[in-house]
Amino acid sequence: MKYSEEELNVINEKRPDLRKKPEPSTNTAIIEFIKKYDLVSQLPKNSISQEWLSLKQLALDHRDFPKFQTDFFNEVNEHNKKIDMKLEDPQTQKELDFLIKKYSISERLRHYINPLYFYSKYQKKYKVKKEIKLFKIYKAFWMLLIFVLSIVLIIFVF
Repeated sequence: MKYSEEELNVINEKRPDLRKKPEPSTNTAIIEFIKKYDLVSQLPKNSISQEWLSLKQLALDHRDFPKFQTDFFNEVNEHNKKIDMKLEDPQTQKELDFLIKKYSISERLRHYINPLYFYSKYQKKYKVKKEIKLFKIYKAFWMLLIFVLSIVLIIFVF
């Protein structure tokens, strides 16, 4: 059975054991390899991009990396296949249908209606109105100041 994006969100939130791992890539394999073999301690402290490049090179040059990469890819693919098989199971589908019916409306509301939206919109308008009022006050103040100074200059000139 195929599930929509919204249904998968409900399933992932309520049943984390049915969450698939992201598709494996070389970068994810390198990150896991670095975590496993603790290659960070062998790294000189340079800029961040140089650190990543040197870590990546260390991992790719390591003699155990090709085996680790194939094992990692197989592990992720096996995990995702197990999840797919669980999702195809009729008993699991009944449980998931119940969860989806129970939580999909609240999930839809949570994703599509932000209750703070209108309040934040009001706050933005309130700030703009306040700034406009202050600008009007400052404008009147500066006009009055210029007028008074011009009067004073005129009086001193004559």
